Amino acid sequence: MPDPTEPHSTLLVVSDDPHIREETRFGFSDEIGVVFADDSRTAMEQMRSIVPELVLVDIQTGSAGGFSLARDMAQSPRLRAIPIFMLLERAQDGWLARQAGAALHRVKPIETEELVRSILDLMSRVA
Repeated sequence: MPDPTEPHSTLLVVSDDPHIREETRFGFSDEIGVVFADDSRTAMEQMRSIVPELVLVDIQTGSAGGFSLARDMAQSPRLRAIPIFMLLERAQDGWLARQAGAALHRVKPIETEELVRSILDLMSRVA
């Protein structure tokens, strides 16, 4: 029997931006566990032990960035079906986000309510 105190879904947030981290840390109910990684390399290491329902990645995170993470996930049979939500610095990068396989992308800054709503909507489509 599942433990009712355990989260039902996991969101992996890949960002070194304190604002994004705070928004996602407190924006969800206890049913969604939020896990953080500062960069793409750490995110891939974490996904060895967890398989999140969604990955939120800030495109400017770390030296490799979100595009590298998307590429690495696409090459893994275990991770390729996980939707990626990319946060972009500028609208012109939307084409690149789609080419990288992002299921959804938004330009920063993004209001907390819109960020949480977009994540929940995308997670509900996957469930």
